[in-house]
Amino acid sequence: MTLVHCRHVARDCKLPLWIVGVSIEYFGDRRLLGALHLAQRLQPRSTAVVLCNPFGEEASRGHRTFRVLATQLERLGYSVLRFDYTGTGDSLGDSEDATIDAWLADIGAAAEHLRTATGIARITLVGLRFGATLAALATARGVLRARHLVMWDPIVEGRSYLAELVAQHEAYMRDEIGPTWTDRRGMRADGSPMEALGAPISAALAAELAAIDLGTTTPAMDTCTVIQTRPAPGADRLRTRMPPGSQWIEMADDTAWNSDAALNAMVVPMEIVKTVIARIEKSSP
Repeated sequence: MTLVHCRHVARDCKLPLWIVGVSIEYFGDRRLLGALHLAQRLQPRSTAVVLCNPFGEEASRGHRTFRVLATQLERLGYSVLRFDYTGTGDSLGDSEDATIDAWLADIGAAAEHLRTATGIARITLVGLRFGATLAALATARGVLRARHLVMWDPIVEGRSYLAELVAQHEAYMRDEIGPTWTDRRGMRADGSPMEALGAPISAALAAELAAIDLGTTTPAMDTCTVIQTRPAPGADRLRTRMPPGSQWIEMADDTAWNSDAALNAMVVPMEIVKTVIARIEKSSP
């Protein structure tokens, strides 16, 4: 067994590797890097779980939370796949060529890889922030049907999200460099950013983001859970479109995971993690 202790895996190494029982391997035509957590029970549960990353810097900040969530689920008998979208993390592809459609196809490829690895047909999708939005869109656009869609603080309005990314980037740079910092990245005529905290945003991706509105989307799933820890533009409209049997859970705002400090600290919002697990157990015993 090879033990790997770093976040990133060298792309020229021999895969799969193992991190304490977790298989690290590339899969799919676009060579996505995934971390497969196989259920630690002889009798597996009735669903397998795909975790959908947030966008950009939030994916790095949420890495520890998703790893803890996956580990907890595998101990309870659920097989789980964490993965990086095309052009992000350690997956292949150019980040400047990223598109929403490609990332939705990646979610479909991840679900198929997990089905093949486990023999379990039903898939639960858990998405954090923009990952929740992508998970919902993947089901709405026919990539797959989810047994359970769990959306943790989903981005409902893409145009508002672009404005949020601009504000986050400016706040971070002024905090690091000082109030004299000026943005030399340049903004497009439509006000969309070319970059957000190191993540490039092409004109095509910005246009796709701006067009997103979950408030007019109908995801395809058997059941749905939304966990909301903060107000979000369009959230009320999304709530009115929730199908019967869905659950909308409001919890205390715990943004400790979404900070630079969280990258070097054992910070995980465990109450929210426990709530996600409880909802999965209820829908798929």
